[in-house]
Amino acid sequence: MEILFNGLLFLFGLFVLVAASDWLIQASVKISLFFRLTPLFIGLVIIAFGTSAPEAGVGIVATLKNQGEITLANIIGSNIANIALALGLCSIFVPLQVDKGIFKKEFPFLAVSTLALYFAGFDLVISRMEGFIFLLLMIIFVFSFIKSSRDGFIEKETKSIKLNSLFNKVKSPFITCILLLLALAGVVWGAHLMVDGGVYLARFFGISPWIIGITVFALGTSLPEIASSFSAAIKRVPSISIGNIIGSNIFNILLVIGVAALIKPIYINPSVLKLELPILLGFTFLLFTVMLTHYKIVRIEGLILTLSYVGFLIWLIAGKI
Repeated sequence: MEILFNGLLFLFGLFVLVAASDWLIQASVKISLFFRLTPLFIGLVIIAFGTSAPEAGVGIVATLKNQGEITLANIIGSNIANIALALGLCSIFVPLQVDKGIFKKEFPFLAVSTLALYFAGFDLVISRMEGFIFLLLMIIFVFSFIKSSRDGFIEKETKSIKLNSLFNKVKSPFITCILLLLALAGVVWGAHLMVDGGVYLARFFGISPWIIGITVFALGTSLPEIASSFSAAIKRVPSISIGNIIGSNIFNILLVIGVAALIKPIYINPSVLKLELPILLGFTFLLFTVMLTHYKIVRIEGLILTLSYVGFLIWLIAGKI
């Protein structure tokens, strides 16, 4: 009976997490439209922050519960899933046009963030000081886009961004901020339920928290990224699809790992430096190569990314369970 209860607890936590994240995304986009920010900024910062909320919720809650292993596993697994699965599936259905400007600022920031995570782990611990540096880099990332995004606002670009009926009716920035705070509370609550249920299931079945974090938790917390990127792709707004993934991966590393490490240093298993982190670097630079070819992610490249992710999961699970 207890196993059934915790299984349902995990699934209910995941449901709350995803539903609250959708509200968070809607509220964030609404606020950004009040301030006339471009779709690329909305994708890279606003939606990316919203879709990173599940990872942030899980990461912070897991750290507070002395499960830092889940925090790191979730971020690595989620970032790999965002690149290979989210963009892979999107481009299979709708080839994604890549804005050339993304190679000047956005992708270099992602590359630096991923390399910073890798090198920070060389001493097998991400310290509070390194967490502080990550957060400082995140602040620089966000503020480097604000002025240029407002200067480059184009009214007609925002018409493709659809909000649900509730947020369409809201005309007040104050009410929107209240809804955003409620959504944040939902994210934290859902993460709490998910971590409790997931840790119990891992122990019951004799599976390491690391495997649960890098597979089940990563896929679960990546659902908002997959959904929002796919929705943007179908609506022919590739700047949001690609911007969301790049921005979300940056936030996952700099914000989530940064905050978690400030709360409590994150200790790293030596095997992670040899396998999972190099694989994350590999997928990150594979994305760079794919985007650079004709400045477009075509269907065959999307299929390669998706199959690469499936292969990664099979290899990981077969080798570590």
